[in-house]
Amino acid sequence: MISLIVAFDQNQLIGVNNQLPWHYKEDLKYFKETTTGHDILMGRHTFESILSYQNKPLPNRHHIVLTKQMSYNHEQVTITDNLNKILANYQNSKELFVIGGRSIYEQTLPIADRLYITHIDATFEGDTYFPEINWDEWRCIKEKKVQELRFNVYERVSKTC
Repeated sequence: MISLIVAFDQNQLIGVNNQLPWHYKEDLKYFKETTTGHDILMGRHTFESILSYQNKPLPNRHHIVLTKQMSYNHEQVTITDNLNKILANYQNSKELFVIGGRSIYEQTLPIADRLYITHIDATFEGDTYFPEINWDEWRCIKEKKVQELRFNVYERVSKTC
């Protein structure tokens, strides 16, 4: 199962200068609870932004970093340049969480089975936006509201029209 997890503001903003434009403890807690114990897929810039916060990969998650720079190396992390090969391993089995950035979201949204979206009821300044979602293809199966955050889980209605 391919799942995307993301937080975005009212304009679907997800980043500024390779960082999150906000800091919500509730969202970080939700991300941790949702992804712990799972494999997580990200681009190199997203991985480097994680390292800039804590100097190590996120605990209790296997990191898969997609990059064109195959000389890139980090212990405890799988480095790959083949997205299709990675995704094929998860089509009918355990859940893989795609955690960003924009390019990875753009490539995986068309084949995703589930979306975990933190909707932030605010607007921020930034430079990176989540790709356009065709909401007709998704149905909300779970929603929880905490202050200005809505934690929604969506399942794809159909992969074909």
